[in-house]
Amino acid sequence: MKDLLPRLDAFRTSHVWFVVADTLAILLAAVLPWSTSIFLILLIPFVAMVCGSVDVATFRRSFERAPSLVSIGFLILALLGLLWSEATWSECFHAVGQLVKFSALPLFLYYFERSARGTWVLGALFISCGLLMIYSWIITVEPTWALKTGRCCGEDYGVPVRNYIDQSQEFSLCLLALISASLYSIENGFWKRCIALALGTLLFATNLIFVVTSRTAIVCIPPLLLLIAWRHGRMSGVLAASIFGSLVLAAAWFASPHLRERIMSVQSQYTEYRQADVPSSVGKRIEFWRKSVRFFDEAPLFGHGTGSIHALFQSDAIGRSGTSAEVIANPHNQTLNVAVQWGIPGLIVLYVLWLVHLRMFLGVGLIAEIGFLVVAQNVVGSLFNSHLFDFLEGWLYVLGVGVTGGILAKHLDKRPHRASL
Repeated sequence: MKDLLPRLDAFRTSHVWFVVADTLAILLAAVLPWSTSIFLILLIPFVAMVCGSVDVATFRRSFERAPSLVSIGFLILALLGLLWSEATWSECFHAVGQLVKFSALPLFLYYFERSARGTWVLGALFISCGLLMIYSWIITVEPTWALKTGRCCGEDYGVPVRNYIDQSQEFSLCLLALISASLYSIENGFWKRCIALALGTLLFATNLIFVVTSRTAIVCIPPLLLLIAWRHGRMSGVLAASIFGSLVLAAAWFASPHLRERIMSVQSQYTEYRQADVPSSVGKRIEFWRKSVRFFDEAPLFGHGTGSIHALFQSDAIGRSGTSAEVIANPHNQTLNVAVQWGIPGLIVLYVLWLVHLRMFLGVGLIAEIGFLVVAQNVVGSLFNSHLFDFLEGWLYVLGVGVTGGILAKHLDKRPHRASL
């Protein structure tokens, strides 16, 4: 028995243990674009292995940093919101479940500060999205090859799994990251690598233009491209990106009827909502936002409590018709989603979380830029969706921030981990 404990301690900090944990992390990134259930199945042993190899003193230092603390703060706020919630227990637990993923962020930050394979995880995510993009092209020709039936037209056109919003978020992030990598390759004189990266950029861009075009992606990509240009060339970079982006947009406008339809539908759907109360995508969002602002105004100090949104919309829909009769649990805006449930304290936690995580990635380098893009895309996309609470976008945020933040923290903390001694 005396020999068993030292052997167990040696094994849980051994090279084999960390190789298995790294492999699980790589698989997590690879399956995230494809399957919710497989991702959750792999997440359990990964978290168990990270916890099993934790060095308490090192984890404490990592946990006490602002990026970890503010993530846990979000979950604590949701738990406190149960005390004054107006929702049923099932709605409360569902709302808390949407925030449990933030408890994993400190573990990701800690682990990838120690792991030597963080870039492998990022590579697995991009390769997996690339395969999904190829699959998307295939089912535009043969829709019956989609993993889910009925995906042949409308918003399901070219979407083999999940939905068009999730797919567009993944592809637009890959597009932006490839553009960043291409710029760094040019700056360092790696022209052959730049050509390969440019080809990948072109494939993702054409898919977003001709196959799956999300209005959220249309809004997100231009400002993020300008941010990339600013990081690389300041005002001259922004000017060059503006000119080049305008030319690309003009060409895409005339070449893609699908893109034109998605953009022009905003005006037509807004007109239908105002004149005939037609419950279109644009009309619903406007109605959700209008009601959510009123709900926040009713309880600005602490909100209506965790999981209360569905009950509020359900109560307000009584006796109404058309768009006003819609009952939802998600107002399709991250700020309003948080404000209705937790009021001003929730808004403070939300914006502090984004600012603290953005601050991690203000440095120079491709890893810092990818982390910056993950957070910035979430901020901009959350104008039209509650992406932090959605499954794929939320875990994409946790995984992206955790891996890139851990890699960057490794260069700031040179103290070796027990496994590397």
